Amino acid sequence: MFKLTLVLAVIAGLACATPSRPTGDEYRAELVKAGLSTPAIDGILKISGDAYTEFSTKYGKCPNFQDAIENVTRLILNLEKFMKTQTKEDQEKYMAYVEEKKKEFDN
Repeated sequence: MFKLTLVLAVIAGLACATPSRPTGDEYRAELVKAGLSTPAIDGILKISGDAYTEFSTKYGKCPNFQDAIENVTRLILNLEKFMKTQTKEDQEKYMAYVEEKKKEFDN
């Protein structure tokens, strides 16, 4: 569950688009550097982008807490479900990427 929360935090960071957070291209570059395959990266970015678009369209800039939690949970579950369809190698590399992100957020 904590891993899901971390993935959510990464995606939420992208959605907020503040200068200290990675852009879509920077996020893609991080995933490439982590060694994920192009299909895995494309899927992660599509799921994330779709979630961002849906959330922005439905709730704008001021969502309530329950809506935010519900949508973040859905995003995490969709990412987990997608990653289970990817190769074992991509799954392992993605989990290593998530672990590295955990360390960054801990600091």
